[in-house]
Amino acid sequence: MYKKLNLNTKILLINSFIIFISLLTANVLINITNTSNIKDKIKTNLKNSSNLISKSSIVKDALKSKRKGLEVQSYVRNILNTSEDIDIIVVCDTKSIRYAHPNKDKIGKKFVGGDEFEVINKGSSYISKSTGTMGNQIRSFSPVLDNNKIIGFVLVSSLTENITKETNDSLKSLIFFTFIGFLIGALNTIILSKNIKNSLLGFKPEQLTELYLQKKEVLDTLTDGIVAIDINNSITLCNKAAKNIMNIPQIDVTGKNIYDIIPNSRLPIILKTEKPELNKNMIIENTIIFSNRIPIKQDDNIIGALAIFNDMTKVTKLAEELTGVKQIVEALKANTHEFMNKLHVILGFIQIDETEKAKNYILNLTEEQQLKINMVIKKIENSTIVALLLGKITKAKQYNITLHLDSKSNLKKSNKRITNNILVTIIGNLINNSIDAINICSKNKKIINLFLNETDKFIIIEINDTGCGISEECLDKIFEKGFSTKGKNRGTGLFLLKNIVENLNGIILIDSKENIGTTIKVKLPKEDKIDD
Repeated sequence: MYKKLNLNTKILLINSFIIFISLLTANVLINITNTSNIKDKIKTNLKNSSNLISKSSIVKDALKSKRKGLEVQSYVRNILNTSEDIDIIVVCDTKSIRYAHPNKDKIGKKFVGGDEFEVINKGSSYISKSTGTMGNQIRSFSPVLDNNKIIGFVLVSSLTENITKETNDSLKSLIFFTFIGFLIGALNTIILSKNIKNSLLGFKPEQLTELYLQKKEVLDTLTDGIVAIDINNSITLCNKAAKNIMNIPQIDVTGKNIYDIIPNSRLPIILKTEKPELNKNMIIENTIIFSNRIPIKQDDNIIGALAIFNDMTKVTKLAEELTGVKQIVEALKANTHEFMNKLHVILGFIQIDETEKAKNYILNLTEEQQLKINMVIKKIENSTIVALLLGKITKAKQYNITLHLDSKSNLKKSNKRITNNILVTIIGNLINNSIDAINICSKNKKIINLFLNETDKFIIIEINDTGCGISEECLDKIFEKGFSTKGKNRGTGLFLLKNIVENLNGIILIDSKENIGTTIKVKLPKEDKIDD
C-alpha cells in the first residue's frame, strides 16, 4: 500500500538529489578541466624539456662525433631520474639512429613511430601521439641544430598509461572530497528538516494542512461569529457566521484592515488596552450583537485580538425556545386576548343597561373557567405545566379547536432531570404543531387529544390530532432543521424537540396517515440509566 513520505524524508531525498546532481555536475566539469590541465601541463613540460635537451652541448657533440651511448646516455638518464612527467628521452641523428634511449639495448637501432620525418626534414618542433617500443605516448620533437644545420633530433615523451594513471588519481581524490561534501550536505539537510519540524510545533506539513482545513470547516459551521486581527489591525480570521451577522460579502477578507470591513470594531482597542471585554452589547451594521472580545497573547506578548459574537435577536429567540419562555408567553397572550374579549362583552352589556345579563355572563364565565382549571389541576400537579395547558386550551379555542387532556393523565410537581423548561418546550411545541396541522385542513372535526403520564421510570407525552397528516415523503424529514410544510422561517420546533429528547436518551415515535391525523409519542427516562 502506498504510504506518504514524511517531512524529514522528503527534505532529505530532495536535498540529497540536488546535492548529488550538483556535485556530479561539478565533478564531471572539474574532471574534464583537470584532465585537460594535466595534458597541457605535460605537453608544455615535454616541449620545454625537448627544446632544452636539443640545445645541450653534450647532445650536439655526441651527434657530431657520432658517439652513441656513453656520455649522452648518462646525460639523458640523469634527466629522466629527476623528471616526474617524462618517461622517455631519445636522441637520434638524421637517419633516425638512436644515440640515447632509456633502454640501452635500443641504442644504435632505428627509431620507431614514423612521426619523426617532419623534425628531420623541416626542423620543426611539435607534439604528436604515436606508439613506440615502450607503448602509446605523447611525444615532443625538437631538432638539434649545428650552425643552423639539422644534425639530429630529440624526442621527449610520456607514456599515455602514466597520464591516465595521473588523471585517475586526481579523479579518485575528487570523488573522495565529493563524497565528503555529500555527507556534509545530507547532515545539514537532516538538521534543517528537524529545525523546520520544530518551527512547525512538531507537526508535519500535511498534518498542518489537514488541521487548517478542519479548523476552517469547524469555524464555518459555528453559528457564532468569529473575527480575529493581528497587531497591525489586519484580519486573520473571519468565519461565515460573522459575515452573515454583519452583512459582509462572502469573500476572503483575510489581510484587510478591520476598519475597512467593520468601521466601528473595538478589536484595535483591545490591542491597546490588552484587557478583555466580556458579555458586551453593541450595534454593528444596524445589528445588535452580543460579544466577547479578548486579547491573544504568546509568551505574555500580545499578538492579536479575537471577537466572538452573535445576533442578539437570534440569541434571545433561541433562549426563549430552550427555556420554554416562548410557550408560556404565548399561553399568557392567549389568556389575555380571551380575557379582553370577554371584558368587552361585559362592558357592552353594562353600556346597554343589561346588568342582569352581565352578571349571568360573569357567573357562567367563572364557572366555565373554574371547571377548566379544576380539570387540569386534578390531573397535573406541576403549576408551570398547568399554566401552559390553560393558555394552550384558550389558544386552541380561538381556532375552534378542542384541546382535550386525557382523564388518565398525571404529572408530578417536578423532576430533577426533566426540568419544567424541558417539559414546557416539548409539550408547547407538540401542541402548536397540532394546531398548525389542523388549521391548514378544511375539516369539521378539530380535536387535539393530549395524554401526560408519569411513572416511576418515565414521563410519557402523547398527542394526536385530526389534522391532514404527513406524507411518507415528508415523514423522514420533519425533524430536520428548517424543514416545514407551512412556509419559510419555520421548522425549528420539532428539530429542537428531537435534540432535547435525544440528549435525555429518550425516544420519539410518530404515526401519521394523510387526511386522517397524526400521533406523536415521546418517552423520557427520569434517570440517566434505565434497565428496561
